[in-house]
Amino acid sequence: MITIALGFATSLVYGFADFFGALASKRIPTVVVIFWAGLSGLSLVLVVSLFLGADFSPTGILWGLLAGLASAAAMTCLYASLALGPISILSPLGAVVSALVPMIFGFIHGDRFSIWGWVALAAILVAVILVGFIPGQDVRLPSAKALTLGLAAGAGIGLVLTALAQAPHNTGLTSVIFMRGTSAGLLGIFMLLSLTKKSKAAKPGPETASQVQSAKSRISIWLMVAVAGFFDSSANIFFTLASRNGSLSVVAVLTALYPLGTIILARVFLQEKIAKTQLFGIALALAASALLAVA
Repeated sequence: MITIALGFATSLVYGFADFFGALASKRIPTVVVIFWAGLSGLSLVLVVSLFLGADFSPTGILWGLLAGLASAAAMTCLYASLALGPISILSPLGAVVSALVPMIFGFIHGDRFSIWGWVALAAILVAVILVGFIPGQDVRLPSAKALTLGLAAGAGIGLVLTALAQAPHNTGLTSVIFMRGTSAGLLGIFMLLSLTKKSKAAKPGPETASQVQSAKSRISIWLMVAVAGFFDSSANIFFTLASRNGSLSVVAVLTALYPLGTIILARVFLQEKIAKTQLFGIALALAASALLAVA
């Protein structure tokens, strides 16, 4: 039961991070948001490690570095795929793949369930698709490039989860610390290259009033970036604790429900409507999770 609760918490908090990250990305370049959110998240992990521990053992560091490499690649592919669209197909596709990778790894390493356990896991994967799918918005088949990037993003996220779960239980948050540091470092290099390229291509011109952001607006943007980073790191911590308390397959499938957190905040703060298919997906996820708890 603790594993399922932590798994759900992971998915919700990941979704919260995506919500605030998406809002900030509407005002400043996405690569800038990811980099600074990564640094803010790293600061949170360092503080939490004072309480949960971090032994900085070679094994914990290695898994953290691998997770960081996978995370940087996954985020790059994810945003590139979503930019090509359609988001309504690529987002749930990536979420499902991100669950399947750890599930396969877990099965190879001994994860076994009763027939009802497998039914519950399959139902949650269906719920992931229903929750992430946005009917009526740019519903078209993705291009081969977008599909490839979406699959790569999902596989990369799955590898991140698998790597974090493989770190020895007695290493504390070592793997999370090095994952956040590695990912932020690589994305920082990418950010500098990207911004340098854009600055060279941009033509200088007079600054208009619409281009000048007020101090209050800038503060709100950077606050959203920091909050996104805090939520993302919190999800990393929840996932690490959940995977150490139970099955990697179960936690990974529950984590794939992360669009749920985004939907909830979009409803609360932006008054966005929740489609009937999404409501059914939420109900199915809750019912399947309850079944999984007793299976």
